[in-house]
Amino acid sequence: MAKSVRLAGLSVVAALSFATSAPAATVFFQDFNSVASNSLSLTTLPGFTVTGSTVDVVGAVNPYGITGLTSNVVDLDGTPGPATIISSPASFAYNAGDIVTLSLLLSGAQRGSASDPFALGLAFSNLGSVSNFTGSGYFSSATAAGANINLAGTDPFVLSSISFVATAAGTFGFSFGTASNDNVGPLLDDVRLDVSAVPEPSTWAMMILGFFGVGFMAYRRKNQSSLRLA
Repeated sequence: MAKSVRLAGLSVVAALSFATSAPAATVFFQDFNSVASNSLSLTTLPGFTVTGSTVDVVGAVNPYGITGLTSNVVDLDGTPGPATIISSPASFAYNAGDIVTLSLLLSGAQRGSASDPFALGLAFSNLGSVSNFTGSGYFSSATAAGANINLAGTDPFVLSSISFVATAAGTFGFSFGTASNDNVGPLLDDVRLDVSAVPEPSTWAMMILGFFGVGFMAYRRKNQSSLRLA
């Protein structure tokens, strides 16, 4: 009897461990290192569609006075610039219960220039399918519509993110842009989209079965103890 209870309890523990440890899957990542360093006037960019004008890809070693870089970054105010880059594919799917997180490294122009505007754009197939929208870093005030901020030329690289919980299935896309128009604009790198999926129905079924088993075995044990005492 006690062995059965222990086995049922172990099934619950196993199910809970599986359900709470579902890892986030990276469905999009771009660090722009496949592009030749210090490439100017780009109208195409891996993982993105470039609209408006052009972007530049600046390398860790560059002739533009940008120091402290360890890999390629994108200057949204290219030569001549400025431009907006839109995620390609244009939309990514999520399911009810998924936790979706979009993050990137973002900084000012790093060239002592005046402040430059930066726009984060978000587009949802069904805005009613998301909740618990939060932001961090430069996106701390972001909403489901995105964010419009100003970055000083000396503003450092900060890991910035937005996150939401899906209440129903849907799709969304994202974009990054500037209206700087002085050939030195915001810099970005390491764009990542992670989705943490909800546990499979079979996992929940195993958990419910385990809880039922524990309760049933405890009930039987209690009744049998009462009969022996009688």
